[in-house]
Amino acid sequence: MKKILLLWLATLISCSEANPYLDKIKAKVKEDAMGVELNYKNISFQWVDTLTVEKQTTKLSAQFDAGINTILDVPYYSEDMLTKKKLIKLRGFENRVRNKPKGYKNYEEFAFANREASSFISSLCDQFEETDRLLGDWNILERGNLSLIKNATWYYEREDKYEGRSLFDWSLITNMVEELEKLQSEKDVLSKKNPNEVIEYKALNVYNINNPMLNSAKQEVEKHFIFDKDLNIIRTED
Repeated sequence: MKKILLLWLATLISCSEANPYLDKIKAKVKEDAMGVELNYKNISFQWVDTLTVEKQTTKLSAQFDAGINTILDVPYYSEDMLTKKKLIKLRGFENRVRNKPKGYKNYEEFAFANREASSFISSLCDQFEETDRLLGDWNILERGNLSLIKNATWYYEREDKYEGRSLFDWSLITNMVEELEKLQSEKDVLSKKNPNEVIEYKALNVYNINNPMLNSAKQEVEKHFIFDKDLNIIRTED
């Protein structure tokens, strides 16, 4: 499919008296130069790549898997460490270290009865409920489940704060999870599209300019121009 699309673009150009995309490139070069006229002169132009939905999905999946593997390489999140038994233990931390409030069988019961008493108690109850959901779905959780990682991280941070220690920089995990959630969201959007749909075209253009930083000396430039599916330039790459 990629070769067919590139061939179609090449045919379109060859059937024209002039390359219809060079004017767009010339305008982009001037725009990037803050409107300074650089006397753009084309030397060569060729289409070199096509990014389809399928190809982008594969790329995002590879990035996602690499991120998950990085987190699972941290001992606290390894499959051997973060077991169902471990999650249950993390959930029970407050009951173990807190004195039983008067009138309640444990701190958890107190927390749910006073959920709006503080932001901490409210957050604690939210985490308890998330843990219970995860435990209920344990046998169907995928490897590197992001909700499980977030839930465990909350407890790890809580224990560190309570004990006045810092076993790990948990913000690294939190930030990674946020990026992985963005990747997953992108993948979800792409999954609803035709895998052969074009996202971007990449062209390689070699051209001359008169560089004002070099006293208007002639300079040869080689740059990639990225076009959207409607063949409008959206960015450049060296």
